[in-house]
Amino acid sequence: MKKLAHEEVIEQIQEQIRAGAWKPGERLPTMQELASLYGLSLTAVREALRLLESRSVVSIEHGRGIFVRNDPSLLEDPMAPIKGMETRSLLELLEARLAIEPELAAYCAMRASAAQAKSIREWSDLMEAKMERGEDHFQTDVRYHQEIAEGAGNPLLAQMLSVVADLSAQGRRETDKLPYMREKAACYHRLIAIAIREREAEQARTLMKSHIQDMINAIHAKGSGL
Repeated sequence: MKKLAHEEVIEQIQEQIRAGAWKPGERLPTMQELASLYGLSLTAVREALRLLESRSVVSIEHGRGIFVRNDPSLLEDPMAPIKGMETRSLLELLEARLAIEPELAAYCAMRASAAQAKSIREWSDLMEAKMERGEDHFQTDVRYHQEIAEGAGNPLLAQMLSVVADLSAQGRRETDKLPYMREKAACYHRLIAIAIREREAEQARTLMKSHIQDMINAIHAKGSGL
């Protein structure tokens, strides 16, 4: 499966840190310089650094720069053993999401800042607008779920979701083609965002569970010819 641009940046940065090009406590090049170095977009670099900071690999200090954290063990990826499971079925991946995402939604409703809750609603609105215009909304969908994971305040669960999301990238495009799934997804996203903003943890959990279970049910129905 082809890697997303920000994943390539993450790998390159981590490899250079492992090789000693940037030592703990040292400042990395600017985002613009990294984008030029890797030949990728500034957006990809910004997303990569955001994820590396959430994993405590780097520290972004506004006005000062980007610094390598002091604990080299943080470069070890605890999710590495499952990253090779690219042949996992879509149902297995959805079941993994079903085990993780409802709890992330509930934690997000309890822990997200007002700014994070507002951002989640904005990503929901943007995805819906892109759907209405017939534009590709895949990255917006992924970012919506990432924002919820970050708002949950549990980096380990967020990283688990990131791995599952990467593995199921093509599958997400396939579920999008199921009958009425796009319209349903837009409604679920909006309702989950509202539940999070209103601090309704149980409601957010239930809606996220229904959202993912709905996709699983649609795949079973398709497989049985219903």
